[in-house]
Amino acid sequence: MYQLKFTSLFVGLLAPGIVMCAFTFDVPQYALRRSVQNCCNSRVLRVIKDLEDGKSLTLAVVGGSFSLPDQIKHEDVWFSQLVRYLRDTYPRANITAINAAVGASNAGFGFLCLSKMLPPTVDLVFLDYGPNVVTWSCDMTGQHQYYEQLIRQLLAYPGNPAVVAIEQLLPNKKPMYMYSEVTASALYRYYDMPYISASTGIFRLQALNVSGFAEHEIRMPNPVWGFWHYSPRGHKLIMDMVVHMLQSAAASNLAGIWPEQRDPFWVDEVPGGRTHTTLLPQHPIKQPLLCIMPEELPKYVESHKGWEFGADDPRKRKFGYISYRKKNSKKDNLLRIRWDRSAIGNKVGSTATSFALILVYLASYSGMGSARLSCSGGCSCEAQNIDATISDFSLSKVRPVSVNLLPPSTGGGADAACQVEVVNTSPGGKHAKFKVTGFVLAEMYPGREKEIGKVAFMNHEGGVRSATVN
Repeated sequence: MYQLKFTSLFVGLLAPGIVMCAFTFDVPQYALRRSVQNCCNSRVLRVIKDLEDGKSLTLAVVGGSFSLPDQIKHEDVWFSQLVRYLRDTYPRANITAINAAVGASNAGFGFLCLSKMLPPTVDLVFLDYGPNVVTWSCDMTGQHQYYEQLIRQLLAYPGNPAVVAIEQLLPNKKPMYMYSEVTASALYRYYDMPYISASTGIFRLQALNVSGFAEHEIRMPNPVWGFWHYSPRGHKLIMDMVVHMLQSAAASNLAGIWPEQRDPFWVDEVPGGRTHTTLLPQHPIKQPLLCIMPEELPKYVESHKGWEFGADDPRKRKFGYISYRKKNSKKDNLLRIRWDRSAIGNKVGSTATSFALILVYLASYSGMGSARLSCSGGCSCEAQNIDATISDFSLSKVRPVSVNLLPPSTGGGADAACQVEVVNTSPGGKHAKFKVTGFVLAEMYPGREKEIGKVAFMNHEGGVRSATVN
């Protein structure tokens, strides 16, 4: 088993007398070549140069659970393997690594909550949202519009980081036309972004029944979904492809391509002259403002009659405001969340009036009931009835609502506080509980309120996990 071994002795001078060590690939060379797409742009080449010069760099991965350990050790994840490789290969460089992946999240969550996931400056970011942006057709609206916003947001980050996407091989022999890569690859080409195509690197190897690439050899078994997340072997295959891309970039650097390349996101390398238009129709969200998850939620709660903050799950991980309503009770268990201009600082202009508030709550097959969401004070919104009862699973869901600031003549204005009220309307008995775990606030483009359904995102864990930094 695993008989395919390919050793690459890439010689790159790190400093006088220091030579890059050999790396053993498990993926065949022709598959490696197919897996690396659009390599490489000036930002990636700059990262290679900074590594060789021994500078301080921050590397990060944002995405879903395919970049997290599942029944394996954290050090076996491809990103952890990559960090060890780079530290061994470039010993003079000071490398900080951040694994900011959040299980079962997608590009919408990444865009709205990026400030909680990454520091203001980062040098190389890997995007791994592909498995959670699966497409059923060649439709590039919806989540791909969110994905484009996330790409633009990262490319405009201070320091102009290199951004590299990873399009994973989906499990259980899903046809490749269902992969997000079919549509997302157009975004990568438009923004001159490199990306790793695990599907084109491994798909045919599986079809040919090559030893070491079958599902049971590269994935861990899951009692619900069958073989799903990668085993250490699977993570090593992704690591191979990333290393091959970086080695290709280093070879381009040695060939003298670096001085002639222009930054792909800036027009004529003039700061502020970034790519003037999006490829896809503009998403109704203009910019994220607040991403409030469980640990910060109490700061925004003005009152919580009938609600208590805590975690009632067995592992004490899902914190939030919890309310239980007795059967036939006439009391209103009311949770009031408050935000005002001071909460969003100078991110929006004085004329901004249209916002989206996205309530994050727990949905479950066990004990969950219903609630009613409404707005008062310096804002208005259409009241929402939320049913948190679902079958089979317990997961976080979101409910987006369009919120308008009221003009001064009606008691609102730039300084008026917006109050969002959640009332537990559960029938009691078997369905008595409601749990709020956070909320997200974003500015919408005026006149796009009818598209509020596009504002939803996926984040089953209900919060930003503590990023692994090493």
